Amino acid sequence: MSDYNYDIKIDKNCNKYGYIKGAIDNYAWFALVHKDAVDNGINPDDLTVGKGRITRLCLYKDQTDFLGNPYIPSLSVKRYIFANYHRNWSVLNKNYYDMVKELILYLERRYSLRLIK
Repeated sequence: MSDYNYDIKIDKNCNKYGYIKGAIDNYAWFALVHKDAVDNGINPDDLTVGKGRITRLCLYKDQTDFLGNPYIPSLSVKRYIFANYHRNWSVLNKNYYDMVKELILYLERRYSLRLIK
C-alpha cells in the first residue's frame, strides 16, 4: 500500500535530475529538480522559499475545445494553473495545497535516493 493519497506518475524519459514532468491524478505537472538542495528551492516541510531541491514547479490542467464550423474546425486550448513556482510562488491555490505538498515530498524522496556500489 502506498503512503501517498494521490496517484503520482512520472514520464518514462524522466529518470534523472533536471526537467521532469508527469501527472498527479487528473492534473499535469512539470518541475526542475536539482541534485542537491539550493537556497531558492521549495522547502518541502512548509512550501516556503528555502532549502529545497525543486526550483520550478507548475501544476496545471489543459482543456481543449473544438470551435467553428465542421468544415473549418479550430482548436482552443485553455491552461488552468493551480500552482506555479519559479524561485517564488506566483500561484498556489489553497484547494490544491495538499496535492502540491505531496508531489514535492514525492520528488524530494525519489530524487534523493543514491545507489551504492
